[in-house]
Amino acid sequence: MGFEESKREKKEKIHFIGVGGIGMSAQAMHEHFCGKEVSGSDPYSSERTQYLRTLGIKVYDRHEEGNVNGVDEVVMTPAVSKDNPEYIAAVRNNVKITMRIDHFRRILEPFKGFAVTGTDGKSTTTSMLANSLINLGADPYVFLGALHNKLEHGNYRKGSEKTKIAVYELDESQPGFEQFRPEYLIITNIREDHLENYRDLEHYYSSFETLIKNSKFVVTFADEGKYKGHATFGIYSGDFKMVERKQEGFRQVVTIITPWGEKKLFLPVPGYHNALNALAVVTLLASTGYNIDDVLSSFHDFALPGRRFNVSYEDPNRRITVVDDYAHTAEEVEVLLKTAKEVYPDRKVVVIFQPHRYTRLKREADRFSKVLQLADEIYVTEVYGAFESKNGASARKIVEAIPRAVFIEQLDELKKMTFEDGAVYMFVGAGDIYNVSQEIIKNLSVQ
Repeated sequence: MGFEESKREKKEKIHFIGVGGIGMSAQAMHEHFCGKEVSGSDPYSSERTQYLRTLGIKVYDRHEEGNVNGVDEVVMTPAVSKDNPEYIAAVRNNVKITMRIDHFRRILEPFKGFAVTGTDGKSTTTSMLANSLINLGADPYVFLGALHNKLEHGNYRKGSEKTKIAVYELDESQPGFEQFRPEYLIITNIREDHLENYRDLEHYYSSFETLIKNSKFVVTFADEGKYKGHATFGIYSGDFKMVERKQEGFRQVVTIITPWGEKKLFLPVPGYHNALNALAVVTLLASTGYNIDDVLSSFHDFALPGRRFNVSYEDPNRRITVVDDYAHTAEEVEVLLKTAKEVYPDRKVVVIFQPHRYTRLKREADRFSKVLQLADEIYVTEVYGAFESKNGASARKIVEAIPRAVFIEQLDELKKMTFEDGAVYMFVGAGDIYNVSQEIIKNLSVQ
């Protein structure tokens, strides 16, 4: 074997610090299926780290210098501290270090990109777009910020090298997302969230403006009026308008006005917000060459991604239902509880809400206090900090404004809850409240 041949056969080695994250795990899988030798580390065992191991990806459960021996590149996020032993070893050994967002942008360069960004509804809209394109025969690659049963690897799908299409969720929580250059872009909505990561409000909005300029075809929410895309959707205005919606259990029928006249969308998931998410996808695909009727039909088998109005437990005898949902902004919590009231009009709705991030709590405490009162019974846990400093903030502020609400200081207290026949229990939040709900479900299942 000659030197050049040996050189060609050497696999590139790439290591991901924090590989269990929903974005990192998808990128790690992509590199794995591209033939690279992939490893990662994550001290938090999860379904994703376990799944990566089943694919043959080496996952270390501790951060140690030796984990990066011999690797060609290290991928990390801003959450990785400079005293992380793997980061220190990479710097000392002159290993290429790439931030996750830059690595993501790099691997997407060969693809025709279909991106979804915005404050609320990104994961659901991205999964809807992926579901429709799969059903329409586009065979896309997919990078999703949640788990979905339509994707062979949960949050990742390996698509066709012939079509070279990638559907991806574009997280707007950190500056840098504006550097992506998708062919097609959906902006679900723009609310002033994650402002702590931006210099000021002008920086936040200018980032969206840059992304719009970098995209070839943009779909925006007309009712919001912030930016006008090449095609728009809405209720009161827009090229595609929702004029009627009928909820029938988990299913809904949505009447929309399109450039091709009035159309019906039969959507097998509940919620006003999901009707708008679907309308955004219809607007993009129908405006860029797909037959409108084929697009509408492509939703026939759509299911919501994980932790999006996910019915995790149902006891038909006692009529107890447990729902898990990732909602973490006040707007998301509001539409979630309104959806629960639509789906279960004759049932008591109990919300168990875990606020996410102290910075968001400070901005939205009053709004959370208002929207949570849509539920019949309210429990609020302490904040899931997501690496943020507490700085004296507490979720007690939400509870103090709602006399009938109960404050839960420690999540383990929830395991003592009494479950009432006929009630719907909504475990809500983007933190670790899901782990508690799953433990509770196990106990309910054996009772």
